[in-house]
Amino acid sequence: MTTATEVVQNRRLGFGIGCALVNNLLVGMGTGIYLPLFPLRLDMMGESPSSIGLHAISSSIGVLLVAPYMSTWLSRIGAPFIIAIGCAAAVIAGSMMLLADDYWLWFALRLIMGCGLATHWVGSDAWLNQAATEKIRGRILSFYVVSYIGGVSAGSALLNQLDLAGNAPFIAMVVCFSVALLPLILAWRSGPVFLPSSREASLRMFRIAPVLMTVGVLIGLADGAAFALIPLFAVLAGMTEYHAVWVMTSFLLGGSLMQFPIGWLSDVMDRRHVLVLLSVLAVGIAPILPFVMNGGPLTWILSGLFGAAVIGMYAVSLGIIGRRFTGGDMAAANAVFVLCFEFGALTGAPVGGGAMDIIGAPGLPIVMGVASALVLAAALFRGQRWISKE
Repeated sequence: MTTATEVVQNRRLGFGIGCALVNNLLVGMGTGIYLPLFPLRLDMMGESPSSIGLHAISSSIGVLLVAPYMSTWLSRIGAPFIIAIGCAAAVIAGSMMLLADDYWLWFALRLIMGCGLATHWVGSDAWLNQAATEKIRGRILSFYVVSYIGGVSAGSALLNQLDLAGNAPFIAMVVCFSVALLPLILAWRSGPVFLPSSREASLRMFRIAPVLMTVGVLIGLADGAAFALIPLFAVLAGMTEYHAVWVMTSFLLGGSLMQFPIGWLSDVMDRRHVLVLLSVLAVGIAPILPFVMNGGPLTWILSGLFGAAVIGMYAVSLGIIGRRFTGGDMAAANAVFVLCFEFGALTGAPVGGGAMDIIGAPGLPIVMGVASALVLAAALFRGQRWISKE
């Protein structure tokens, strides 16, 4: 029987989850402007696809710098406060991007932006995974992904209405990150409690869950290439810059709309089997995508399904972490998984850009398809447990 104290606690955690989702939506809107803005703006400045892919590395470096310390910070100051610090860093970096159109200035500021967004990312992952019960974990995480990707889709659509060559995209991005602080203030005391976790606990995750962490690298490679380069891929495939942004929006919208069915499946099926289904879908679509970039129905249908598969693999993997780990170990596992994901993303953008330098537009979906095929191989791997029972 549920006691009055448990009812109050559940309501507090539920309110916190709601605030975290609203914050995630607003940060997603800012990120939806941020992600396609730089490939398109740098392309206008005459930069090559490989140099544009290299530029995206700075954000990933920020994640690699922050993620190892997140489990400690979460246990000491809590998720709402640490996420607020990340949003504030994004506001500062975004505001300073207005100073000049300079490749290396933006590279440095994207490093700061990467640190801020990584703090938000790992903190939100851990907050919602910790607050959710196993019975509905997949659906809570699907709402988490939907709120973020829905926000990113809205941000990308907003960017399409702004002057790409002017200051308006930067101002809109900063406003989104600033407003995202408000729900965190409301949820200041509504986050879950994280038990202390040592640096050794984070390192131990590589031994406990080697296959899962490898999957994190591969998903990161596919996602990093997609988020950094899909607008450029569409332009190289023959579409206008206007329609290229809509390809990115379609990719994100597909990822958003399909998350709840994917989350429901992951609550009623073995999550590893759901990962198999998603990776098969991604592998099947990747070789077709360059040949349907003509603005017809297949452009939007296949780019949306591709987004559902690639983005869905991340949420399903988070659910696997939430089922196995609790307390401080869950925060450590989330942080290490994000670290692995970003290591993959760090290579995904330059590898995808380099592939397009060599063979043109098909290079990006080929890179993403190969990464998805390796996820499929890992998901089918039965030689050892994905997560040991030590």
